[in-house]
Parts: sequence; C-alpha cells; structure tokens
Amino acid sequence: MIITTGVIAYFTEAGVMNSRTWVLHTYQVKDDLEELQATLNEMRASGELYLLTNNKSELLRSREQAGKIRDLAGTVQRLTQDNPSQQRRMEMLRPLADNQVAQLDSFIDSYTKGPLATPELRKSLDEASARRQQIASAIVEMQAEEERLLKIRLDTWDVLFKRNIITLGATFAIAAILLAYNFRLLLAEIARREEMERLERQNAESYRALSARILQLQDVERRKIARELHDSVGQYLTGLKLNLGHLQTSNTAAGSDSPALLSETIELMDRAIGEVRTISHLLHPPLLDELGLDSAARWYVEGFSKRSGIEVRFQGGDTEERLPKEVELALFRVLQEALTNVHRHANARLVHVVITCTDKEAVLVVEDDGKGIPREVLERFRTGLASGIGLAGMRERLVELGGALKVESGAAGSTLRATLPTANNPARDESATSPTGAN
Repeated sequence: MIITTGVIAYFTEAGVMNSRTWVLHTYQVKDDLEELQATLNEMRASGELYLLTNNKSELLRSREQAGKIRDLAGTVQRLTQDNPSQQRRMEMLRPLADNQVAQLDSFIDSYTKGPLATPELRKSLDEASARRQQIASAIVEMQAEEERLLKIRLDTWDVLFKRNIITLGATFAIAAILLAYNFRLLLAEIARREEMERLERQNAESYRALSARILQLQDVERRKIARELHDSVGQYLTGLKLNLGHLQTSNTAAGSDSPALLSETIELMDRAIGEVRTISHLLHPPLLDELGLDSAARWYVEGFSKRSGIEVRFQGGDTEERLPKEVELALFRVLQEALTNVHRHANARLVHVVITCTDKEAVLVVEDDGKGIPREVLERFRTGLASGIGLAGMRERLVELGGALKVESGAAGSTLRATLPTANNPARDESATSPTGAN
C-alpha cells in the first residue's frame, strides 16, 4: 500500500513539476509579448517625433526599435513552437517587422540625399502605420492566447498540487497506521516473551521445589530404611548370632567336631551385623539426631577415610548450641555427596573438611588435592544446566533453605563451599534430639 501511494505521489509530483515548467514558460512568453508591445509603442512615438522635429536621431531611434521588434518576434516564435495558432500569428508578424525595418532603412538613406516629397512621405507613413496596427493586433491576439493558456496551466498545476498533497497525506496516514500496527505487534511479542520468561521461571521454581521434595523424600526414605535395618534385620542377625553361640557351646561340651564351622559362621554373622549397622548409619546416622552435625560429620569422615584409604583432616565447628535440624541434615548430605565425588572422580590423597558456625550462617568447606572437575561439567553447573543428583542436587538442597553452593576447581584440586543461613531458619525441631522422632 505504501509503495502504491508512493508511486502515485512520485508521478503526481512529476506532473506538478512539469506543469510548473509550462506555467513559467507562459510567463516568459507573456513578458516577451509585453516587451514587444512596449517597443512598438516607443517606435510609434519616435516616428511621430520625427514628423514634428524632422530630427534624424528620432528616425534612427525608430529604426533601432524596429530591429528590436524583429528580434523579439524571433524569440517569441521560438518559444511558441508548441502552439500552432501562435506560430501562424508569428508567421504574419515577422514579415511585417522586416518590412518596417526595410522602410526605415530607406528613410534613413533618403534623408542623406534630401527631404522626401510630401506625397511619398505620406504614403510611406500610412503604410508604416498600417503595419504597426497589424503588429499591435497580432500581439494583442497572442497575449490573449497566452492568458488563456496561463489560466489552463495554472488550474492544472493547482489540481496536481492538491492531488499531490492528498496523496502524501494518504501515504503518511497509511504509514502511521502501519507504524501503530507494528508497534502493537511489537508490544504483543514483548508480552509473549515476558510470559514465556515467566513460565520458564515458574518451571525452574517448580523444578527446584520438585528437586527439594525429592531430596526430602529421599532423606525420609533413608531414615526409614536405616530404622528397618537396625530394628528388624539387625535384630534378626543378632538373635541368630546368639543361637549360634549357644549351639557352639553345646557342641563343644558334647565333643562335637563342628566348633570350627560354627566359629566361622559366627564370624560371618559378626561381619553381616557390622555391614548392616554401617549401611544403616550411612543412610541416616543416629549421631546426627542425637549429637548434631559436628559429631556425625566427624564419625562419617573417619569411616570414609578407613573405607577409601584417603587421608581426611577434619576441623569441626565447636558450637555449644545445635543448628536447626534442616541445616544439619542439608550440610551432612552435602558432605556425603562431596566425599563420594572425591572418592569416585578426584584421585585425591588428602582432603580437608572444615565446618564453621556463627550466629548468622553455617559454612562447610571440602578441599581436595585431586585432578579437579572437568571444565565442561563445571561450566554446566555454573550456568544452571547441570543435571542429576550430584552438584545440582547439592545446590538445590541448599537453595531451598536460602543457602548457596560455590565450587572452584583447577589442576591443584577442587574446593566446595556450602553456606546456609541460621538466623532466619526455623528453630530446630525437638524431635531432632530423639532417634525415634523420624517418620
């Protein structure tokens, strides 16, 4: 639409400029005709003065003006080549001007030989006057024709100018409408993108909430499994061991040959009981509920060092008051996951574990001398694209409680720093002090 109106405006403007050119052309022809008319009047006045004064200078002036009329006639004839009617008038006017010049030349030549006879002079003057009248009449007709053409061309110019104004106004109006429409589309696109961003944030929050819920359920399930292992399977194994012990005593008194086999069976039973107890404590250590994070972390670090062969140096928080239960559990799970990652991936020989607690926050730092975390894994973690229950699970667990997880890694090893606020967290649950308080 804009292109169409633009094309119309272009051609209309071209028409306006062409019409303007013709209007200026008509004004130029009119000016030349008016000058031609004025020169003709001056020539007539010079002729009359010559008759009164018989002064040769007036005759020469009249001759000069006649030549100017002839030149102006040639100019007007050239300017009116597009108008046949004007050309016909000029074809009549130019011979008259030439005859007038020739007659005046004859007067000037005769003046040097002596005064002209009165009858001849009268005849010549009558012929010159008749020619002037014819020239004047032709000029008047040409002026009338140019006036008519000027009116037509001015009207055409006015119409085209108004049409151009209307076309340009329509173009600007259409452009304004399209601009408003595009602006509306832009606002709609911005609103759509904001809605998509809102949905993405909502999905991310839902994901975090889901991850936190999964981790919470995981902790509950671990506690349940630990209790079942301790209370049921552990009790059964303990009872079995007691029975085997009685059986061994009876067989020994009776002189049976099976004491060695029974001893081996009891030893295997002791190992099974130890493994069940270890698994139970790893799933949910009773020390975490009974004595708090510092004791549970110290117990776990010692056991990890024995099982993995990695030296672990532990520095506790030495706090008199217990941390909130959620904070203790979150930091303990982060410690478990961090040491598990060190054992699986770092190839480290020494690990430093430091827990510091203040009135405002609790901080866990795990630093190893291993080979470091791969750059792409660390980059995915920092950009929030890490998946699984490793680093991402630690971060989601801490974020749910208002904390943060920072990981630095290089060729000399890795450092994990977990921070949780304690001032704004709810007070510890009284049930955390009792191992039977978990569901």
